[in-house]
Amino acid sequence: MDQLGVASLGCFARTLQLIVHEGLLSQHSVSDALANARKIVGHFKHLPLAYSRLEDIQVELNMQPKHLQQDVQTRWNSSQYMIESLIAQKRTLSAYTAEYDLRATLTANQWGLLEKASTVLAPFEMTTREVSASSASVADVIPIVFSVGKTRLIRGLRQDMKCTLLDAVNRRFNDVESEPLYSVATLLDPRYKDRYFTNADTLRLGKEALMAEVGKMEEVLKTTSETTASEPADKTPRTEALGTSTSSLGSIFDEILE
Repeated sequence: MDQLGVASLGCFARTLQLIVHEGLLSQHSVSDALANARKIVGHFKHLPLAYSRLEDIQVELNMQPKHLQQDVQTRWNSSQYMIESLIAQKRTLSAYTAEYDLRATLTANQWGLLEKASTVLAPFEMTTREVSASSASVADVIPIVFSVGKTRLIRGLRQDMKCTLLDAVNRRFNDVESEPLYSVATLLDPRYKDRYFTNADTLRLGKEALMAEVGKMEEVLKTTSETTASEPADKTPRTEALGTSTSSLGSIFDEILE
């Protein structure tokens, strides 16, 4: 990329993961609840008889037998899957503890905390998945940062947790609008244009950077037209209307604009 003269950008999905870890999962109350959650899952993972008893309870409660998900501490989204599996089995776990011992239990406060954490992590997990797709563009970055800044993705948290998470967002993405690759791509994307910029100065600089690129292209086209006879290009059929939000992320953006 350096030899091509193309500027590089950091991995946006990785930065989102760091934000989630620093802003939420590393908080003492959340990490304690997650530690107990791991012990509960570990209890059933290492004791087949315990899992068999849990499945019997699931059947008695007319629930589909499902295994609990074990997380990997280096991957925050696996913690989300573990929390979701525990919340789905809250009734069966309560019935199990009435008859059998567990290595650890979750207090009512910890259950509530994990439920709120799950609500917050779900959009981050969805966002990470979408920006990791082959169709993702750097144009998605500024709108995503904007939506997080508007707390659309982190509603439901206690105020102190919300502030910590927003602080991590601001620290990691403080200069995102100042990066020409992000600003120009966003301005050119018909879904976004200039709607998601939070700073008038960075928007102005972005437009100036865009016009500079247009000037460069005009010079290239002028030089090309002088040396080569050009033929009109065939029009490519459009398969999707521009500006139409078809993803979950798009629906979040639409809600903010409204």
